[in-house]
Amino acid sequence: MSRIDFRLLLLIVALNAVTADRIKDMIYMSVDGVAACFRRHNGTHQFGCSSSRGGSVGVIQILDGLDDVRWLESNATAESYMIVMPISMFTQNIIDRLEATNIINGILVTKNVSEENPSSYSPEATCPNKYSSHKMCDVNKPWNPLGNNFLLKDWKFPIFYIENNDLVQKIKDCYYKHNAHDLKNLNEKSLCALEMQSFMSAAVNSESCIRRSQNILYVHSLRFCDPLGDRNIHWPLSPLTNETKSVTLVMARLDANSMFDGFAPGAHSAVTGFVTLLATAYYLNSLNATISDTNVLFSLMNGEAFDYIGSSRFVYDLERGNFDALAAGSLKLDSINAIIELGQLGNSDDKLYLHANNYIGNDLIGELQKTLSLENTTIPNSVPPASIQSFLAVRPNLTAVVIADHGDQFTNKYYGGILDNNETIGLNRNELNKTLANIAIKLGDLLYEKVTGEKPSSGNSTVIEELVTEMLSCYLISAQCNLFQAASSPGVKLSNQLFSLYVGVNGAPNIATIYTAQLLALLTGEKLPEMSAQECVDHRLSWMSGYNFTGICINSTVTYTPAVSPAFIIDGYLMQSGLYSTWTESVWQSLSVRMFLKPSAAAERLSITLGSVVAILSFIIVWFIKSRSELLFEQTRTAENC
Repeated sequence: MSRIDFRLLLLIVALNAVTADRIKDMIYMSVDGVAACFRRHNGTHQFGCSSSRGGSVGVIQILDGLDDVRWLESNATAESYMIVMPISMFTQNIIDRLEATNIINGILVTKNVSEENPSSYSPEATCPNKYSSHKMCDVNKPWNPLGNNFLLKDWKFPIFYIENNDLVQKIKDCYYKHNAHDLKNLNEKSLCALEMQSFMSAAVNSESCIRRSQNILYVHSLRFCDPLGDRNIHWPLSPLTNETKSVTLVMARLDANSMFDGFAPGAHSAVTGFVTLLATAYYLNSLNATISDTNVLFSLMNGEAFDYIGSSRFVYDLERGNFDALAAGSLKLDSINAIIELGQLGNSDDKLYLHANNYIGNDLIGELQKTLSLENTTIPNSVPPASIQSFLAVRPNLTAVVIADHGDQFTNKYYGGILDNNETIGLNRNELNKTLANIAIKLGDLLYEKVTGEKPSSGNSTVIEELVTEMLSCYLISAQCNLFQAASSPGVKLSNQLFSLYVGVNGAPNIATIYTAQLLALLTGEKLPEMSAQECVDHRLSWMSGYNFTGICINSTVTYTPAVSPAFIIDGYLMQSGLYSTWTESVWQSLSVRMFLKPSAAAERLSITLGSVVAILSFIIVWFIKSRSELLFEQTRTAENC
């Protein structure tokens, strides 16, 4: 009998669980495909967004224009609101007005793919990386004049971003059905509401959250934040040896920034630069240069959006003789004779500038000016927010230049944001592909002449232009492209989405970094068609799909080095010193948005009242039964005694 009762009990529990799930699904509608604003820290502050621990809730309020903002300021009656607004209204002025109401519990920023982009949207600071720059930014004439500083703001409520038009329409339908028709009496009826869950574990600053993570009082190991960081990518034109007298460093940043998790396209700010570097490396490798005393090192720096994480670590290792990833002998900082950095190169008028430092008398830079017609657009002693900042900080006399499409102010109106994408850069312009290919070829020719002392034979510009076109497509339209497929292992299926260029946290695999390194190896490595897959692996070489997707062995000198700030490897480093990047990212449990129908205030009061009455009656009944137990249960006890 007890076994039957136990089975019945299990059945009841299971039915209750299923019923509970069904009820939950009936109450809540999950808003999928959202990207959350999350929290980051440096040595002194916290930035970004977090919900309350149990999630932030508010009544939906659609903002379509300034009239809706004015209504919130003067006529709002609900206790808290969840704002649903297009990205065109996500501006400094409107946000300041909303925050002043003190009734905003969260914001859902929407982007309709059919709508035109706003004229500008840059959440970066007007002076990017201003606290870690060798040469300070002029606040009266900043590099990024359109920046609204949203990335360096400590938001008091959660913010999410969505591009799913169908889900946005469902939210609007719910709003217009339940909320919009009687805005003056919102407290008297059930209302459509949103719940945002994005609670961040870390707080205050990097030093505080790291110290909490190391607290020995916790029984289990707990992490509250992780250092930002990944890996730099390097490829020498020829393997470096102790006989190499000088090295010309060609570099570009690999990462981009964004306010929302998973959205960091970086089309103008990063992709144009490193795609040009990859094309230059491919072209120079195809010329089969014979190296003598001078070599060329191509480097992609990661984490540059966060106080130059990758380049500062590169310089740190070079200074201490720890950069030995490329050959038997380690590369020294003194061996670098010049740095050419490829910056933002996506301007529609295709005009180029040369931000030059200590370049007078350097033959390579002089030829670069002539070849790219930069004599009249060279800006002496100009140091934009770029990786050369890290090198000039320790070697102020080093020849270092940045090739960019801007003068003393950025032309990129979407710098550091989710709209720095293929649309705003004008990916369909043939001029963009031709411009980048032209830079790659001319720079490659100059580098060839630098290392060999001879003029190169004319290259095939069509091939380079086609390569640039395909690489831009891979990084800005879909990673499901032939180049990435060729650089993958045979049989690997790529997702039909973009790689986020956000640097991420140290130790977490960064798919964009991995595929970029594999692509560079494919473009510059030695093809070994006679080797089988097993032989390739046994010799510790790279087995890739190849251009025909059947598999080929690649012998490449492409390598990784850490792109983790020295601040996290130096014992007792003072986080407030500002010498090295101290950026960390908070740990979180879940990021989600749900929509539901929130009961009216009257219904909530009725529920509380009924609940209280039931509780009081229960206490009275229990007290009554207990006080009369001898009379009520006397017959039962008598029967038991017999």
